[in-house]
Amino acid sequence: MTPIGVGIIGASPDGGWAAATHVPALAALPEYTLRAVTTSRAESAKRASAEWGVDGFDSPLPLIEHPGVDLVVVAVKVPDHYGLIVEALAAGKMVLSEWPLALNLAEAEDLAEKASAAGVYTAVGLQGRFAPAVATMRDLVSKGYLGRVVATNLVGSGMAWASGAPKSQAYAFDARNGVTAVRVSTGHALSTLTHVLGGITAVTSALAVGSDTIDLDDGSRIPVTSPDKIALALRLRSGAVGAVFYRGGLSRAGDLRWEINGTEGDLLLTSPTRNGNIPATELVLAGANGSATHVVPIAIPDPDAALGLTGPPGNVAKLYRAFANDRAHGTAETPSFDDAVELHRLLDGIERGHLP
Repeated sequence: MTPIGVGIIGASPDGGWAAATHVPALAALPEYTLRAVTTSRAESAKRASAEWGVDGFDSPLPLIEHPGVDLVVVAVKVPDHYGLIVEALAAGKMVLSEWPLALNLAEAEDLAEKASAAGVYTAVGLQGRFAPAVATMRDLVSKGYLGRVVATNLVGSGMAWASGAPKSQAYAFDARNGVTAVRVSTGHALSTLTHVLGGITAVTSALAVGSDTIDLDDGSRIPVTSPDKIALALRLRSGAVGAVFYRGGLSRAGDLRWEINGTEGDLLLTSPTRNGNIPATELVLAGANGSATHVVPIAIPDPDAALGLTGPPGNVAKLYRAFANDRAHGTAETPSFDDAVELHRLLDGIERGHLP
């Protein structure tokens, strides 16, 4: 099969998420060929072209119109997603957008409608479900390791949204930019939670802004409108109940703890690193059932170990591999724009205080 040609909008050789995850993931996968990237400056585009052996542009339109690009990856700030995705869909290109898909539910719904009308495959960067530890959790739950699931609780740190943040992240403290702890860290967590345990039928939420202003690493002080304390009470379609709490910054008490309790057993997912964002950290799984009184480590198989990628790049590679498989076989394992709309709708309810 001919490899899928990829163009990444927002891949800089100076670093960032796309360079750290998308570029190595694509390099490891025979199903893909990276053909073009865009950066914000002509100088960095030239360096990216030389470093990765691809066409480099300082404007998105040449990449979108590139005859060798079948799949446009949008990896820039959320306020820019909508316009770029509209352009890519109009050009008949498949699109993989980083999460959040859009600034709000209305934009996300419009993008899903446009993608459907264009008849192209779409994907969203909700790769937490592909982490080997999460896949193992889902498998154990489905096979009855826990008996009937009755409860779950998840506590995490979003890392960002804390005093001393880099000036380059100042935009995240303005809720109008769509890069909030609700949309990003909590959104990723809920996407992963529902993949393992099924849908959410009701949510009650309490959101708070810890401080009206915050100091950045350069000493400047900016106003804060983005909630950085998110407390949720959930009811799942299965009848189980749950609690989710995310905070900005980090915690000395640990930055990720996800527990699932059943009538016959328990599972515990944690991170050994100072990062509570499930798709962007290392994960450790433990569990016990039957007569056992304490959880013990559970081995985590990785069917893609031969790629040589672990952690975030490995999760992104699995997202790409699932997308290629969906395209080849007509399956639907990859989160699509339609799935993104459902998550946006859930988060919209959370920001309003309840769902339904």
